[in-house]
Amino acid sequence: MKCGVGTYTQKLAMALAESKNVKVTVLTDERASEVIEQNGVEVLSVIRSWRVTELIHIAKYILQFNPDIIHIQYPTQGYSGSMPMLMPLLMHLLRKHCVQTWHEPVFSGKSSWLLTIGLEVLITVREEIITSTPKFIQRALRGTRLAWIPAASLLPTVMLSDEERSKIRHHYISNNKVLLSYYGFVAPLKGIEMLFEIVAKTKAHLLMACDFQPNDDYHKSLLDKIKTMGIESYITIMGFLPEFQLASILAASDAVVLPFRDGGGPWNTTIDGAIAQGTFVLTTSLIASGYNKEKNVYCAKPGNVEEMILSIQTYAGCRISSKPPISAWRNIAEQHLSIYKQLITA
Repeated sequence: MKCGVGTYTQKLAMALAESKNVKVTVLTDERASEVIEQNGVEVLSVIRSWRVTELIHIAKYILQFNPDIIHIQYPTQGYSGSMPMLMPLLMHLLRKHCVQTWHEPVFSGKSSWLLTIGLEVLITVREEIITSTPKFIQRALRGTRLAWIPAASLLPTVMLSDEERSKIRHHYISNNKVLLSYYGFVAPLKGIEMLFEIVAKTKAHLLMACDFQPNDDYHKSLLDKIKTMGIESYITIMGFLPEFQLASILAASDAVVLPFRDGGGPWNTTIDGAIAQGTFVLTTSLIASGYNKEKNVYCAKPGNVEEMILSIQTYAGCRISSKPPISAWRNIAEQHLSIYKQLITA
């Protein structure tokens, strides 16, 4: 399943497993049945459904393996229904130390207070998540320790030679063309309409590493827009790509363009993944502005297409040394281990 939180969990689990005297087991559903162990992480793909009745099945595994810490990630595309809301209650009844990570607001009504039952530590990847929650959730969290641990790139770093970069580029464009790329999900918040405006005005070629679903009305409207704007020949839709192929595409591009409608920020792993390749990254922000030379990133005002075009004309093709995210993930793992140890020894 294509899920950013799932990939985050994979990276964190592998980084934790590098530590001595730490055993990491991921309890997930049957759709991951082809994976048994990866990089020292045991994968138990035993959850048959996300119905409430499956909690009994989960409880049996928890009692069998008797982990010191239960860490639940919210939300993911794999979760559905009310059962995930009840998992913290189950861990409380089993008297297990429970940690949660909230990657974005997960509130679907008054029942969301169930997430706070027995919760000892709440980790967020975005600083403002707590302040944006309803007041009754904030009150329920008063006795909970809060920790902010930003994520890192979910993509590997690819270091291309000049020959390798030229080979990828020549597959899509001639020598004098500008190659742009976009990756991620297709949703209104991503600002994809602005990508099309940029292409129409610059005649740059855009590689879109994302899936367009034929039954999704919004996706269909975007595909229709490409036709009505007459820019079909300037856009290549590549679909969902394996991570190393995707990283290579980003590394070969002149610019990775991520024009979020409401602005991105340091929590955004899509931006991190692009920065890690050393390619110029154009994104939007309500806080930062202008060009950051150290990161090779330009932050434009959301919706300001003319500013975005000017930044592409100025910085496209600029490259800095790629930055492997291994050390960042090890640091993230260390922060988690510190929290786990404090809970166990308290």
